[in-house]
Amino acid sequence: ARNVEILKQNQHYPMTVQEQIAIIYCGTKAMLNEVPINKIKAFEEEFIRVMNDKQAETMTALGAGKYTDAEMKVLDATVAEVIKGYKA
Repeated sequence: ARNVEILKQNQHYPMTVQEQIAIIYCGTKAMLNEVPINKIKAFEEEFIRVMNDKQAETMTALGAGKYTDAEMKVLDATVAEVIKGYKA
C-alpha cells in the first residue's frame, strides 16, 4: 500500500525523473515501513523538498542516470533525517 501511495502523482505537477527515482528508492528499500499510510504523501513531499534544496547535486546525478553508492548514501541519510517526524 505504501508503494502505491508513492506512485501517485498530481496530474498538473508531475514529478521529475530524479524525484521519482529518489522516492521509489525509499519504497523498494522498505524505508517507509514505519510511516503510517496516511502520512506517506506528507513524507514524500518533505523528502523531495529536502533532496531538491539540500542535495541538488545528488538529484542532478540521479536525473543523469548516475546511481552509485555515493547517491545511495545521500538518499539513506536524507530519509533518516526526514522520517523522524513521520514514524508511527
